[in-house]
Amino acid sequence: MDYNVTYRKKDKSLQCIISYKDTNGKWKQKSKQGFKAQKEAKPYIENTIKELEKRFASEKSIISPDYNLITFKMLCDEFVEHEKLYREHNTVRNHKIAFIVFSDLDNKKVVFLKKIDIRKCFDKVVSDLKHATLKKYLQSIKLLFNYYIDNYDNNFSIDLNLEIPKDKVPTIKRALSKSELDELLTSKRLLKSKYYIVAYIAANTGLRCGEILGLTWSDIDEINLRINVTRQWKISANSNDYDFGNLKNKNAYRYVPISPAFIKKLKEYKNTVPTDIHNRIAPFNNLQITSSFNTTLRQIGNITIHELRHTYITLLVSNGLDFKTIAKIAGHDVKQTLITYSHVTDDMMKNASNTISKIFLS
Repeated sequence: MDYNVTYRKKDKSLQCIISYKDTNGKWKQKSKQGFKAQKEAKPYIENTIKELEKRFASEKSIISPDYNLITFKMLCDEFVEHEKLYREHNTVRNHKIAFIVFSDLDNKKVVFLKKIDIRKCFDKVVSDLKHATLKKYLQSIKLLFNYYIDNYDNNFSIDLNLEIPKDKVPTIKRALSKSELDELLTSKRLLKSKYYIVAYIAANTGLRCGEILGLTWSDIDEINLRINVTRQWKISANSNDYDFGNLKNKNAYRYVPISPAFIKKLKEYKNTVPTDIHNRIAPFNNLQITSSFNTTLRQIGNITIHELRHTYITLLVSNGLDFKTIAKIAGHDVKQTLITYSHVTDDMMKNASNTISKIFLS
């Protein structure tokens, strides 16, 4: 396997970058930062190279060179191994989940698959799954067949323009009013929770859960009253263990303004907890929050961590902050923000109508 290793200084530490050629001859990269010296990176380099070589060998051996013999299951297995090299852990996991829906096709030859085969699999689950979930599953299938076309049979084609029914009951994200939010954050039960700081940060910054868990004390800028969001805490594709990782997209890299009261609260919290080995503010993992802590939040305020982010953004919109600024703070694009929070703008229009009626009485 062709590869080379380079280093660069990043965030007051050393970043190790492994550049390598994939099975298609394209250069890819894997990186990790936080090393004090190059020698500290050697175990990471050795483990990463071994894992890549193992996956390359597995990828080459899984499937028959005769594409006419390739079954759907064989193709799924190879595609998953391939994606592990380039995609995040959660993305690969979602592909695996999607392929289970189509397991009736496992023993069928890919070359003979038709639109109706995919349709029949969808029909079995269409009443149980939401529109967005079905759409994601279909996207996984499209990527799978694109992989097959690119690597085995460029004459293969299949119509995947399936109609996916809209949800009968729309999914509504809950958002608290300011008074409800204040009541939640001052409740005795929540204050006693070791995860309290996660809820407090979510409610006062609108950060995503992984972004909150990836915050270090050095990300808090007391002088300029802002948080520097540059990473998240998530499962590493290399080790299947939690570590710092890249953010969701380019919009997610941002500064989020904070208040003096927020700084004061964090300082009070810092004086009561030991410093994490990674200098993280909230030394937990996503599973602890989404399973254990979300249960507590639902019991106290019928809310989740992600809905606290939704609450924060809703409060910004309802208080008249412009959508371009809100999108930047939230790590969204403007279009996404407008669509997601259109219900708030409806309320604002009603208020505007009432105000106009009072102004122009005659």
